[in-house]
Amino acid sequence: MSLSDDDLRSAFAGGIYLHAVNGPLTHNAGCLIEGLLDLGVPVEISTDKVTSRPVSMPLKDVELDKMVAPPRHDHSGYVVDISHTNTFTPVEGVKTSRVAYLNQSDIGLFCSLPEQHLLFIAHSSTFAKKGGLRYPVAFGLSKGLIDSTDQRCAFSERRPIALRNFRATLSQSLRALLDISFVSMLERKIEIDRNISGPGQYLNAMLNSKMCLAYGGDFYTPISTNPWFKKNQPDLAQVHTFIDMEVPALVQRWDSFRLWESFAAGTLAIHLNFDKYGFSLPEMPVAWTHYAPIDLDDIAGSVREILNREDKWAEIAEMGRAWAIAHYAPRPTAIRMLSTMLNYRKNSD
Repeated sequence: MSLSDDDLRSAFAGGIYLHAVNGPLTHNAGCLIEGLLDLGVPVEISTDKVTSRPVSMPLKDVELDKMVAPPRHDHSGYVVDISHTNTFTPVEGVKTSRVAYLNQSDIGLFCSLPEQHLLFIAHSSTFAKKGGLRYPVAFGLSKGLIDSTDQRCAFSERRPIALRNFRATLSQSLRALLDISFVSMLERKIEIDRNISGPGQYLNAMLNSKMCLAYGGDFYTPISTNPWFKKNQPDLAQVHTFIDMEVPALVQRWDSFRLWESFAAGTLAIHLNFDKYGFSLPEMPVAWTHYAPIDLDDIAGSVREILNREDKWAEIAEMGRAWAIAHYAPRPTAIRMLSTMLNYRKNSD
C-alpha cells in the first residue's frame, strides 16, 4: 500500500533518531536527514559530524549541533549507522520496534545481522545472499549536489572528452582491469582527461564534459570454499559464507560518489551493466536509457556501441539525471526508507 506524506508524518510524529556507531554519520545518513527534514519529520542525532565528499556533502547549511541529543524511548523510529564497524550493534531501552540499520561500508557484502533486524545496505548484489531483512540503498544525491548542478551548459557545448578522474586506491581491481582494456580502446577514438583536481575544478569538469567513467568495484571470489580457511581461520571463513552464491565471482563495492555526481552533472555515465552484474537498487536504471553500460564479455563491442550511439549521448545523460533525482534525491529516499520501516513493522506484527 502506498503511503502519503501525511501518513508518514503521522506515523513518525515522535521523530527519527540517527545514531552513528564509532564514527560520524555517513553520506547516506546525511541524505536521509535532508529528506526527513524536507518531509517535516523531526530528527535528532547522536553527533553533528557527517562524512562525505565535498561535492556531495549533505546538510551544508543545517545547524547540526542543535539536533544533537541523547536517544529517548519515545522516538517513533531509530536508524543505527553501522558503516564504520560493519557489525551488528544492539539497540536497548527503546519502546518502538521501528529500528533499522544503515550500512554504507565498502565491505557491506559481508555484513550479517540477526534475522529479525532490518538492514539498509549499499553495494547490494543479487548474486550473494547473506539472509535476513536486507534492502538495497544507493549513495544517492544530496540537496547541495542537485542545486550545484542545476545550472549547466548545453550538452552540445561540452568538451568531447571522457573523464577518468579517480585517484589510485586499494580494492579497486575493476578500474585497473578497465584501464588496461576498455580505457585504452576508448582513447583511440576520444580524448581521456586524467587530471586530478580539487572539488571546485572537479565539479566544473563534470559539468563541462560529455562523458564520465563512473564505474568502480573490486572482484571477489568466496574463500569459504577453500578448506584451508575453514581449518586455519574458521572465523574469517564464516564471515565469507553466504546462504547462496549464484556465481563463482562478482563485483563488490560497485556504488560510488562519482556515479551519482555524474548523473547529477548531466554527463554520460559509463558503468558496468547493472542487470548483468547483479547490482541491486530499489529503483533500477536502464542501460542505454539512463547510462551507457560496459559488458566485460565484450570490451571492444562496448566501446564500439558507446561511440555508435553518440547521437543519443545527450538524451541518455539528461534522462539519467532526471531518473536519479526522481528516485534518489533526499525526499524520495526518505519516503522509501520510512515506508519500508512501516511495512516491516506491519508484517512482523
